[in-house]
Amino acid sequence: MFAPLGHELLSGFWLAQVVDILIIAAIVRVIVGQLWKTPAMTVIAVFAFVLLLGIFLRQLQLFTVGYLIERLTSVLFIAVVVIFHQEIRSMLANFGRYLSRAFGGAAWTEHSTIQFIVEACGMMRSRDIGGLFVLERSENPERMYSDVVRLGRLDVTPELLVALFTPPGPLHDGAVIVRNDSVVMAHAILPLSGRTYFRPRLGTRHRAALGITERSDAVAVVVSEETGLFRIANEGELEGPLSSERLTERLLELAGH
Repeated sequence: MFAPLGHELLSGFWLAQVVDILIIAAIVRVIVGQLWKTPAMTVIAVFAFVLLLGIFLRQLQLFTVGYLIERLTSVLFIAVVVIFHQEIRSMLANFGRYLSRAFGGAAWTEHSTIQFIVEACGMMRSRDIGGLFVLERSENPERMYSDVVRLGRLDVTPELLVALFTPPGPLHDGAVIVRNDSVVMAHAILPLSGRTYFRPRLGTRHRAALGITERSDAVAVVVSEETGLFRIANEGELEGPLSSERLTERLLELAGH
């Protein structure tokens, strides 16, 4: 049997190498997926190009130029860590969320809360009202909110949610925050997504929904004022447009029901 490096292809040695490569490939895929379409990805691509260029020039025996370029890569690495520390921290936080969900499984919000939010979305669409709901999970991203109006702990009802977003009311701008099955804040201004590319017709509400879900484990629901379409933001990804039925199903899935 063919035995490269002195080991048969079906031996434990080569099986271990395959597993090793798959683990590295999975790690790289997750990292690229987290940083894709962010400014950090462009800098990392330049970093990789400079590193490969240095190796190539050394192979051509251009030792001085190759040496200088390889030394430059260490400076670029430090620059990436310093400049994009926020993106790196968010990526590590996402890893922690994946692990916690893998060992978790308990529902974090009630079925009725989700049903009332979906009903409110339908009412808002029929009245050409836009809105943004943030459903907090295990993390508390309150430090990322600004200009909030605290409401105490109000029961989640469709009528209340629609009223909060109905103009010209003082609270119709920003997001409504739902925590532990209660409406706790309104008029919350959220951080916008750091992505550099967006699909057309996605406005500030959608960028804010992506921004808060990039930085926390919250789930955001957006009702477009222009089109009346429903979308969900989760883990920095935007899903939709969704029908009312699919919106309910997807929120129940995310909530662990």
